[in-house]
Parts: sequence; structure tokens; C-alpha cells
Amino acid sequence: MSMLARAVMITWGRNRDYAARLVGDLSDAQMTAQPVAGVTMNHPAWILAHLTVYNPIAAAMLRGTPFEDPIDHRYGQKSKVVNDPREYPAREALIAEYLRTHDDVREALEAAGDVALAAETPLTRWREKHPRVGDMIVTLLVKHESGHLGQLSAWRRAMGLPGVAM
Repeated sequence: MSMLARAVMITWGRNRDYAARLVGDLSDAQMTAQPVAGVTMNHPAWILAHLTVYNPIAAAMLRGTPFEDPIDHRYGQKSKVVNDPREYPAREALIAEYLRTHDDVREALEAAGDVALAAETPLTRWREKHPRVGDMIVTLLVKHESGHLGQLSAWRRAMGLPGVAM
């Protein structure tokens, strides 16, 4: 495993466990709850659904396989948070899919060599800021996921729920 992959793997594993703790004690109703009147926060259902869109993309890039641009995906970059629980998979299914896709990325990262990480980022719109797959992998697996898990932590606090150790 490359040095970059090994370093990213540490945060990736910690993020997985942190996410599981952040949503582990929530009820089905809490998954789409909005704790602040008149304010739409990224709630747990949207956050997990959104992250689960990008996990298979990260795995595909690491494996050198094609994937579709997620920009217009139901839970992709342009998506809006919806508070209707029917717009998301059920809590248990959503958590299971997040964990499954997260573990798939770990396997792809473990198998990725320097050639895979040095390959050109396949999505043109990402290439200017992230020219190589390794650049995009760091962004997706560290920055992107950690940012959304921070939102989930803030959402918990706004809900009056206890904090969760990172």
C-alpha cells in the first residue's frame, strides 16, 4: 500500500466509526428532523445519503473503473435537503449502505497502488483542482466526509443530543 493510501486509511477508518456513533442512537423520526425553527440543516438522512453517493465513486476511481458524474444525482452536489422521510431509505438500510460502501472504498484503497493514485482524475470538472486520482481521493475521503460529519455533530447538538467522541 502506498504511503498516501496508508495515511488516508487512518482517517477513513476513524470517520466510519465516528459516523456510526453519530447516528447509532437516533430514531427513525430523528433522521430527518430539523432542530432549529425556520432553518434547514443537513440532517442525518441527507448526510448519509449524500456520502453514500460518493463512496462508490471513490472506489471506482481507485479501481480505474467508470462512474457517472454525481452532480445531478438525487443526493449529489446540487441536491437539496428534504425533510420528508419518504425521500430517503429507511434508517437501518441507509446506515447499512453507508457502512457497506465505506468498507468497499477501504478495500479499493488497500489494493490501490501508486499507478492508480497517479492516474488522471477522470471527471473533467474535478481535474483543475484535483488533477490526479490521489488528489481527489484525499478530498473525498478526508475533507468532504469530515466536513459532513462535522455538520452531523452540529445537528446533534442543535437537537439537544449529547456529543459523540471522535
